[in-house]
Amino acid sequence: MNILFFLTPKSEVAYIYDDDTLRQALEKMEYHRYTAVPIIDHKDGTYIGTITEGDLLWDVICCEL
Repeated sequence: MNILFFLTPKSEVAYIYDDDTLRQALEKMEYHRYTAVPIIDHKDGTYIGTITEGDLLWDVICCEL
């Protein structure tokens, strides 16, 4: 089996920028039905890390207390 079958082209990958809001991140994840998305630096386009649904839920819970 060819591994290229499982890869998504870079132009079609959903991502968020490091200065996006919590709402923007949640909306993008919901729209694409992803549980995790990469975070990209808005200035130079480098990869910073990955954020998951759990990270966002944890932020919501901690902010409400």
